[in-house]
Amino acid sequence: MASIVVVEIKRPMRNDAAEGEEKDPIEQALGYLDRIRKGTVQTASARPIPRSENIPGYCYVICDITKSIENRCRMHDAIRTSDGLGYFFYKRSFNAYVEVISFDLLVNAATKRNKAFFDKLGLPTT
Repeated sequence: MASIVVVEIKRPMRNDAAEGEEKDPIEQALGYLDRIRKGTVQTASARPIPRSENIPGYCYVICDITKSIENRCRMHDAIRTSDGLGYFFYKRSFNAYVEVISFDLLVNAATKRNKAFFDKLGLPTT
């Protein structure tokens, strides 16, 4: 494996993020990454994933940017994106790049990226 990618998708407008893996989606994603690296996770078909402690990790948290998410990002020293629709940082102790992406940013980017394709198929893009 060249890298490990973890995508954590949260319920829309969730505003209860707090410290700890139970409530912090960033910590949840990093926790999943840690368990995968330790070899304690299986694939959907119940196959073991080999230990992969030195492989770089990429964690993407998809959620609405609420006040509690902003607070968690600040606690993780995350940098706000220039458009204000997300945050990013590198977590050295996990050898992982973490990006928090708002639902709005994801939908807008997907719409722009796929507009020509949808137009060609005659599908609406609005």
